[in-house]
Amino acid sequence: MEARLLKNARIFVEISCRTKADESVLILTKLRDPNGRRWKYSRALASAAVELGAMPMVVDLAHYTSTPHHRDRRALSPLKAAIESADVVIADSLNYADILGDPDMHDLSLTAEQRRIYLQSNGMEEWEITPEEVAAIRKRTLWLLDLLDSSEEVHVSSAAGTDFSFGLGQGANWLPILGIAPLYGEVAVIPQHGSESGVFVVDGPTQMKVRTEDELDRDPLRITIEAGRVKEISGDPVQVQRLKEFIASGDPPAEVIDEVGIVTTSIKANDKYWWRDGTHHHDTVHIALGNNQRRDTLVHGLRHMDGEVCRPTISVDGLVIVEDGVFLDDVIDEKSK
Repeated sequence: MEARLLKNARIFVEISCRTKADESVLILTKLRDPNGRRWKYSRALASAAVELGAMPMVVDLAHYTSTPHHRDRRALSPLKAAIESADVVIADSLNYADILGDPDMHDLSLTAEQRRIYLQSNGMEEWEITPEEVAAIRKRTLWLLDLLDSSEEVHVSSAAGTDFSFGLGQGANWLPILGIAPLYGEVAVIPQHGSESGVFVVDGPTQMKVRTEDELDRDPLRITIEAGRVKEISGDPVQVQRLKEFIASGDPPAEVIDEVGIVTTSIKANDKYWWRDGTHHHDTVHIALGNNQRRDTLVHGLRHMDGEVCRPTISVDGLVIVEDGVFLDDVIDEKSK
């Protein structure tokens, strides 16, 4: 196996999954892969686990996850038992909600608190990453969580015209997103409902095919928010219409601020190798419209659309933590003294 693939697998298993000696590592994948990449990646992950003194097992779910109605049923009992008993679970191109037959498991796995991790495997043999920059994602994420615990307001601005604020008071929530690894990380903030106000300018792509990667040369979406709800939308007429249709598709309408995702990765390979919808770039913040009715426990409503604000500047109670899309690690070091 290629040296770089083995090195990157070791970084993921050791740094992102925090695997220790004598722990069990369950690798869930679909080995029915025309080019054989999944098998190659699974072998690399298993080798990395063995190097750490852990005990890996690879499970092929190709047939199980291709069953037509798998979304409507619970996981097979032996599979569920294996997932619940393993110290570390790695899902390569699979969704925990589908595997376990529980739609909540997607959001719950994103935090990585139970060390159920989504592997960003695309191009794993090509990444040029270091343990230090992967470890920095966790450091920034946990530091920001602590900062938000003692803060009251977040402000987001950008050169494109974003001027958006929200509160961290009653009903607000913030969660670590460390379960999409090893290239990505964020803090997903559910603002205090009704505190959100101002304008955010989506000059990057969105989810839900409202503003796609190949349409970024069009006028950006300019969304005005009052008391947490969409007040006005302008921009490219076609994209504006799509956004209005998305909002109307929710019951209730997907017109509230579901989430503000403050990105904590600085790894450029994240942009190239993972996000199939062209979103979640390392130098952006995403602000999501949706209709989340369970804000105390989940990030995503039944209808949820991230929209990227490129190269933002973000401040928490006046302290600038991201400037022009770059997370300011010096601020972490200074505040930690």
